[in-house]
Amino acid sequence: MTTTPILIAADIGNVTTKYRHQGGAWAIAPSLVRMLSSRPGYCFTTETPVQPWVYLSGPAGIEPNTPYLVGHDAQRAGVTDVALIGSAELRAQAPAYLLLHLAAIVASLPAGVTRAQVIFAGGLPVADDPHPQVRTTLHQRLTGKTEPGSPPIPHVLQWGATTYTLTIMRTSFIPQPIGALATLLFTPDGRIAANGALLRQRYVLDIGGGTTDFTGRQGLDLIPGSEGGLQLGVQHAAETARALIQRRFPRLRHLEAGQVLTLLRQGEATITVAGAPCDVRAELQTALHDTASAILAQVLPRWERTLAQGEVLLCGGGGQVMAPTISALLAPLTSVTLLSEALIRVADGIERLATYRVQGQ
Repeated sequence: MTTTPILIAADIGNVTTKYRHQGGAWAIAPSLVRMLSSRPGYCFTTETPVQPWVYLSGPAGIEPNTPYLVGHDAQRAGVTDVALIGSAELRAQAPAYLLLHLAAIVASLPAGVTRAQVIFAGGLPVADDPHPQVRTTLHQRLTGKTEPGSPPIPHVLQWGATTYTLTIMRTSFIPQPIGALATLLFTPDGRIAANGALLRQRYVLDIGGGTTDFTGRQGLDLIPGSEGGLQLGVQHAAETARALIQRRFPRLRHLEAGQVLTLLRQGEATITVAGAPCDVRAELQTALHDTASAILAQVLPRWERTLAQGEVLLCGGGGQVMAPTISALLAPLTSVTLLSEALIRVADGIERLATYRVQGQ
């Protein structure tokens, strides 16, 4: 077992999970989980080379000795429905949500490490920030600590043929848009950026799969009244576009929102109907416009009083997809900057801020 705790950061979103593959480059996996006991007749074959996860023991509240598929393996086995869309308050009790965290931690371990002490840093939707029970629930189910000073309880789980023992010593969770902002305030090794960034006023719009978080900050200090969260994301745009497409092409009744979401992410606008390609650009643009308008209708009343004094930063997978639409809608008021590496930006900032805090302890 590692004698020095390893700092591991990950961003567990509604649609995707962001983590450092074996401690190296950032990687993205779908936030998909499937308990195999609920799939009668499913078996592992050479044609479906997936590795099941089996939780053996620990405090997470996951059913033991039951095979699960997680992330890309769940996708390979035909799972397309994403995890429960919504706040972490809704998901914190769900075994699938805890399994996504543990899988991200295991996938982040250096190659060959199967026993580790871990300091875990993650992100939460802004809507959960006022609810300390969310952090408490996640902390208790990840560390096993129910009282201050009580020892952590290790998780023992199997991935494929390998058994892992994780002892999570500490946890920290920050609002997800703060992660995006932290990439501008801290260097990758956790030092404060010496560029005046702590004095600048910024507004962050983090559009994810099922939620949108927004905040206004001067440095890390909250601009009063500027922060909130919505149950709207790019998944909503995909579902709206699917309904519009099906209205135009009734024979596409089996079209899934996930297929439409893939079109949006890839910037494509063609689907096949009765063997012929059909352009659905109008439906996609209408859905993006309607979703972006619905988001801004709730965000702008919180920002408009001080918006002229700052800049708007856009991040998240949904932000990447919706950037042109958001920029066009905000053009009369201010400019919008899509942060580079928008999809992994929050995870990167969570890691930078956690590194800064660990160094200060």
